[in-house]
Amino acid sequence: MRKIVLLSVILMGVMLGYSKIQAAEPIYIGFNDVRSGAFKSNGDKFLQGIEVAVKEINKAGGLLGRPLELVIEDNQMKPEIAVQKLRKLIQSDKCEAIFQGSSSAVALSICQAIPRYKKIYVPVAAFAMDLTGQNFSPYIFRTDANVAILSKTMAMYVGKQKNLKKVYMVNMDYSFGHDVANFYERFIKEIAPDTQILGKDFHPMFNKDFAPYISKVKASGADYLLTCNWGTDLIQLLIQGRSLGMKIPVAGILQADINTLAALPGEEAVGNFAVASFVPGLDNPEAKKLEESFYEKSGVWPVEQIWYAYKGVVLWAEAVKKAGSIDTDKVIKAFEGMKWNGPTGTVTMRAQDHQLMQPMIAAQVVKKTKYYDFPYLKPLQVIPADQLEYKPEDFGWKPYTE
Repeated sequence: MRKIVLLSVILMGVMLGYSKIQAAEPIYIGFNDVRSGAFKSNGDKFLQGIEVAVKEINKAGGLLGRPLELVIEDNQMKPEIAVQKLRKLIQSDKCEAIFQGSSSAVALSICQAIPRYKKIYVPVAAFAMDLTGQNFSPYIFRTDANVAILSKTMAMYVGKQKNLKKVYMVNMDYSFGHDVANFYERFIKEIAPDTQILGKDFHPMFNKDFAPYISKVKASGADYLLTCNWGTDLIQLLIQGRSLGMKIPVAGILQADINTLAALPGEEAVGNFAVASFVPGLDNPEAKKLEESFYEKSGVWPVEQIWYAYKGVVLWAEAVKKAGSIDTDKVIKAFEGMKWNGPTGTVTMRAQDHQLMQPMIAAQVVKKTKYYDFPYLKPLQVIPADQLEYKPEDFGWKPYTE
């Protein structure tokens, strides 16, 4: 009888606590990303990761005793629309933080606008250097890598492969694509000085015909192709490349995308390389615990965009908890220098430029894994965070001035 009474009391307490949280005023956060058009699938994955994080936080009692509520806007991956949606999310919807991942061009427009609203902006996977460089402001916290970190990770692995000494680069013609080409050339020359850069081409986004670029790659005699392409531009590059007889491996900075790997027929991607801040299959207890619990809770694995977005919300929430407030200035101070133990080790939000410093993973596409019924990534090497450190001033960082 005592056990029954005790259990009833516990259940009643849980229910009352849950009711109290539900009755509290929500903390609103905004998702300002692509929700339509050719790159919608990219936004879908980011949204999935954010929703998992919000659900997890609310189930655990909310944030500061208040539930999180997500407000979603479609910026159509257009900078001018993203700025309009930003204003709505903050002024009309009263969002305390804005999350976005698709397109560095969109991210840069939000970066320029966010200081006037004095709210937190978290680019979870927009990688252009200028976000935490020339466009730095105290309101921006990038919770994953940037183009320098991604490029150096790839160079640190590929540069040590004896059979990969001649590279051709094909990238999207916008800020991120040019950054990747420039930084990869810089790092591969530092790590493997005997590497030959055989060509650097840039194509418009939403490109349909890659044949001219593939012909140049084949004619060059390259050992591998380096690209930062993503979404449909990566899928088309890979499919057309293989169909036109390009057999060399592709070192895809963003090739960890399951949308891309799932869309490829047969074994088109097998042997290609990718880099990411997390790839399922790491042989350590924390990584195994994360991926299994994540899948159990959500039915999906913590991969690329899903992982980026999930981690972005979790890190912001940890900063709010540390601050004990949603006041922007207090959250900024709490976020700066904050450490978090993740599946690859400790990550740190660098106080100077609000760039997350973390271990990174080099991976390769293999025929079979336990995660998907199509070829997916196998982790090859974890690059420690201290090997990816750099001085922000050397990469365009400037102190913020009002």
